[in-house]
Amino acid sequence: MKTKPLLQEILWLLGCIAISVITGLCIFGKTLFIDSIDVNLHDTYFVIKKQHLLISFFIIISFFVYYFKEYKYEFCRKIQRSFIFLLSFILILLASLAVQLLPFFNPYHNVNGWTVYPPLSVQPEIDQFKQNFIILTIVSKAVLVLQIIVVTMLLSVTYKWAKSKK
Repeated sequence: MKTKPLLQEILWLLGCIAISVITGLCIFGKTLFIDSIDVNLHDTYFVIKKQHLLISFFIIISFFVYYFKEYKYEFCRKIQRSFIFLLSFILILLASLAVQLLPFFNPYHNVNGWTVYPPLSVQPEIDQFKQNFIILTIVSKAVLVLQIIVVTMLLSVTYKWAKSKK
């Protein structure tokens, strides 16, 4: 690979990193530059390291940027195509892990070891289905749709590349 195309790819990656940081700043504000981000869920704090958040943003953004950037070349360039495949594999893996972790966020599901205090018999009647299940269902379906979109995009990459090779 010549230095000019290599420099262009490095600039594309730096642009993806910049977009990831800007997206993180828009969502979380200046707390992105603190060591960790605390998410308050009911009476529990979940601590997310900023590196994990920025890496997730980077993978999602760079996958879509590289896909649409290479679309006009019909995915004939080997390094860029390999990068698309690597990013899509990591993205599908992250989405699968997210779907596995979603039931943990339901405090009324005691399989995870959560205990609700005071006991539910003392509390007023809570419609558990409406409170938690709908949100978890929507998020899990959105992650599933994201996985389907990524797999469809991968199939289109493979088809266009094979079609150009004949």
